[in-house]
Amino acid sequence: MGTDRDTDIGGPRDRFPATRRSVIFATASPDAAERARSFETLVAAYWKPAYKYIRLRWQASNEDAKDLTQGFFARAMEKGFFQAYDPARAAFRTFLRVCLDGFVA
Repeated sequence: MGTDRDTDIGGPRDRFPATRRSVIFATASPDAAERARSFETLVAAYWKPAYKYIRLRWQASNEDAKDLTQGFFARAMEKGFFQAYDPARAAFRTFLRVCLDGFVA
């Protein structure tokens, strides 16, 4: 990969973590502080896997994937993407990948 190696941002873990539904559902809390805390927790856990997914699925460069990942999470927070998650319909990682595909496309 040369100079286009993966970023160190988000740590070494690039696999999707176990889903913590309580954190996902707290992103819709009426309490702004709780929403912010849960969103920070969610981003800390999913930033690197989302970045890696964009790198592989969309064949994005390191810099483009970082920009797209940051943009995705900013838009997700602004638009409340995670409030639409329904565990009866899909696993969260599947939901997240669909959201990422829609954002990147």
